[in-house]
Amino acid sequence: MKIDLSRQEYRELIKAVYLTDMIKHSMKEAEKHDPAFIAMEQKLYGYYQAFESQDLIEENDEVLMPTLLMESEESMHLRTYENSILEDQIAAVLARNELETQIKTGNISEDNAIERLIQLEEKYHQLIAEKGLSALTVK
Repeated sequence: MKIDLSRQEYRELIKAVYLTDMIKHSMKEAEKHDPAFIAMEQKLYGYYQAFESQDLIEENDEVLMPTLLMESEESMHLRTYENSILEDQIAAVLARNELETQIKTGNISEDNAIERLIQLEEKYHQLIAEKGLSALTVK
């Protein structure tokens, strides 16, 4: 199968692949990276000269990689995303922790767990909205 891409479409695609790679592999050691993904990424990056995208991809020791320009521009999107979901993630984790405690102590049945989880998430969303993240403490 062939896919015809304009220069702009190619550039958007390699940026999306870069962000995907950051999410998929950022917390893993290099030897635990998905080889099939890396091979696809290298193949896609290999067209950078044909699409006049030397400002986004460069070769270093026979490995194609994003330039500092692309890394800095696209990492901003990742940071914005992380910041926008941070409160939701914190509320969800706190709610799950409290729910697990309630189930273990017998204060709630597993049949009512989903409904209770929703209530607890709302509780933590409200607390975060009222007091902000700076009010969180770690014990």
